[in-house]
Amino acid sequence: MKSTFSAAESTLGYLFQARMALQLVLEGDEDAALVLEGLDDITFEDDGDPRTLLQLKYHGKEASLTDASPELWKTLRVWSTHYQEGLLHLPGTRLVLLTTAVAPEHSIPALLRANDDRDPEFAAERLVDVAHSSKNDELVAAFSSFLTLKVEDQKVLTAAITILDNQPDISGSADRIRERLRTSARKEHREPLFERLEGWWFGKVIERLKHPHGPSIYGYEVNQKVVEIAELFRPDALPIDFLTAVPANPPDPEGDNRQFVAQLHAIALASKRIKKAILDYYRAFEQRSRWVREKLVVDDELELYEAKLVDEWERYCLTLSDTPDYSTAGEEDLRLIGKEVYRWMEQTADFKIRPNVTEEYIMRGSYHMLADRQNPRVWWHPKFLDRLKTVLKVIPDAPALDLEAN
Repeated sequence: MKSTFSAAESTLGYLFQARMALQLVLEGDEDAALVLEGLDDITFEDDGDPRTLLQLKYHGKEASLTDASPELWKTLRVWSTHYQEGLLHLPGTRLVLLTTAVAPEHSIPALLRANDDRDPEFAAERLVDVAHSSKNDELVAAFSSFLTLKVEDQKVLTAAITILDNQPDISGSADRIRERLRTSARKEHREPLFERLEGWWFGKVIERLKHPHGPSIYGYEVNQKVVEIAELFRPDALPIDFLTAVPANPPDPEGDNRQFVAQLHAIALASKRIKKAILDYYRAFEQRSRWVREKLVVDDELELYEAKLVDEWERYCLTLSDTPDYSTAGEEDLRLIGKEVYRWMEQTADFKIRPNVTEEYIMRGSYHMLADRQNPRVWWHPKFLDRLKTVLKVIPDAPALDLEAN
């Protein structure tokens, strides 16, 4: 059951406006500056002068744009007021009403489409007739704004108007954006590219709405972002999406019972470092999961990467055979050895899944994932695995790592 107070329609309207703005930027002049919620829903400027004003109207179901439609006349009121106040330079500024509604044939909106049947002068005359004859009290102010203009100004204003009716809905707009991205990435990468571009774009939109007088958004910025994201899908790279991500629940070194955390407690690692480890685990887990969902890692790439990490860990641990015999070492010495191995992993090791995947959380978090396995493939405390076997008595024998071998 749909609530009487549902905001779904208005929310879709806002999302439609933001997505449509991205579509228009991609399809337009890259030197044009886009302003949201300035003179209009969307304004394209040239050197600070408005060149195109767009009013966007979204309908979640079929709708008609008739001669007396409120969305037509409320839009006319905005533009008539701007013109009277000297905010519009006509001719010279394009006024666009973009709507998912459909204008009936031979209607006033149909006369203002950008086609061979366009007749703005006749449309202006009919708008005057509607303003005089309509009985809709809610539109009195809109009628008055248009009628207040001189006849010649009514014609000039109407001549600047273009009606783009029957536009794709919010899903259709997304398809139009995807179409623009066809040449930017291989087919299997276009959806991940679209998702990341739109996520970045919505962030830009939010910043613009929070700071209305901030810098405009230029088309070339968006095109550069497309190129930047597309480069992440090269064979030697992968997209990085979780660099600053944090889990819903803050890291809790004392209350986290996962095995990789227990491993860190076993070497008496400081609480602040354990918090960092929990973040690395979270970010790497989420990133790797997204790569898998989007089929960006191929075949057994993750398994081979983990095998590489384990091999390098083993090689480093074997270098510790030059240290004093610790088979009978006390707990403090064992912890120091574990901290040394962990310090190597955290600060020195540098093993990338692909050459241009340079964010360290991928490697560090992957090591923590290996440490978290039921049968851990890496460990920091030299005797952690032996102690785990003793406690659980269910772990099958793992290949021994003889740290005393020469």
